[in-house]
Amino acid sequence: MQEIQHIFDMVLHEGIYTYKRIGSAAALPQLIKTTKRDEDHKKGSLFVTRVKEDLSTSHGVKGYIISSKETLLEDYQRVSHWTPNVFNYGTYTNQRRTYIKGHVETNLQQINTFVVDIDSKKQPYTEILTAALDQSIGVPTLILETPKGFQVYFVLDKPLFISSKNEFRGLKVAKRISENIKGSLSKVLTGVDLSCNDFGFFRIPKEENIRWFSKEMTFDFGHLIEWSRRQDDNYGRGLFVVHDHKAIHDVTQEEWFQELLAAKQVKGQQGQIGRDNLLFTLALACYSAGKEESETYNVLDQVNSSLHAPLKHAEVKKILKSAYKGRFKGAHSSYIQQLLEEWGSGKAVSIQTRSNGWHKFKKARIDRKRSHYEEWETDILAYISQQTSISDPIKWTTQKQICEAIGIARSTFTEVVKKSTKIMMKTEGKGCQARTGLTSVAVLLQCALAFNQAHRAIYTAALQLMFKERDNTAAITSCENIVQSVRKSGRTRVPDLFGLNSS
Repeated sequence: MQEIQHIFDMVLHEGIYTYKRIGSAAALPQLIKTTKRDEDHKKGSLFVTRVKEDLSTSHGVKGYIISSKETLLEDYQRVSHWTPNVFNYGTYTNQRRTYIKGHVETNLQQINTFVVDIDSKKQPYTEILTAALDQSIGVPTLILETPKGFQVYFVLDKPLFISSKNEFRGLKVAKRISENIKGSLSKVLTGVDLSCNDFGFFRIPKEENIRWFSKEMTFDFGHLIEWSRRQDDNYGRGLFVVHDHKAIHDVTQEEWFQELLAAKQVKGQQGQIGRDNLLFTLALACYSAGKEESETYNVLDQVNSSLHAPLKHAEVKKILKSAYKGRFKGAHSSYIQQLLEEWGSGKAVSIQTRSNGWHKFKKARIDRKRSHYEEWETDILAYISQQTSISDPIKWTTQKQICEAIGIARSTFTEVVKKSTKIMMKTEGKGCQARTGLTSVAVLLQCALAFNQAHRAIYTAALQLMFKERDNTAAITSCENIVQSVRKSGRTRVPDLFGLNSS
């Protein structure tokens, strides 16, 4: 119970009241103290549902609104999903107060966490940890196990407050960061749901579904923006797009739209973009082109009927209604690209939308004079992953052989290692007798998570060796943060993550 309370405090920050406004069980002095403290922060609401099926009923989302941590702690065992990001307000759509509304992005008060939904158990949660460290923004704060997979929380150290000024600029930045986090993990993990609502409903933490929790692992939003910019640079796109409102551009005449109309095999499965996304993307395109709702329904109906596994007509109408609510200005180029890659004919097409401008691809790496630092780091990490194992975590060879295998200049290799928070290197000997040992924080984390008596001495020796090198300063700092984090976590059987105090 104490851990759950800590998680709620950590995720929600000061977004909702500490105690109930009416009927609190807290002592009067405590109420007075917290009431004064609560007045310093704007308060909002979050939404919960009792079972997953309540998220998609014929009358909308069935659930209720919570505005205090006291109520949340009383009820969390009886609910299945919650909105960890806080909304300004919530209301009910019926007199019995059983159906809720207000859980839309434009009503967000603050963003507390990014959550990645993984609809697969083909990889254990330990692989998610190493993938997040190696390929994304770092070790997550929280991992929950779900019936079909995992949900991974990356909690901000301070909430991002959302404002309607500048056309929800902060929200747009947050959505791009969320998109890049999911994209980075999808490259190495199975089942990452790229189309999952960025700030919607997710599984609520309970004692029985927590697989990992580290209160040390929180994320600075400013650092996430810089990381996301680098990811955008790799995709050849900017963080913001200037919209052209001079004239309505009919995207339904674009080649990509015609290509999606012709797709027949679309179905989708765990972690794969499918029929719902196809029809929603087409509906948004029609909406942005100024098409009437009835005209768009005819288009969706024809497309759905042509599918080898069509959706029910009720589902098609629901998708149409959602697209025409006006929450989105048009189809998003990243979803269009995913649909084309999964279900298109394979023909290269350019993507232009009203809401996203031109979707450009960066120049191929081979055509650029100099590869980006992050790309070289990725190449070195891939080399380490191929050449090491839990029983042999350090690759010993010469720097010349490493550089030749990767195709990197010696000076660039040295510079990347010095700056990296993920790579560790040790050089022994001089001249032609010198040899270099190479490993990564992720490899050592895998060793620690596979902790047993047989491997204990191996990775303890590896750590003691690597921790002596000045060139590993950045990576050592990263490593020590993880050590502290896991030592304080009750969600691992490893008594000392990297065996630093082992005899």
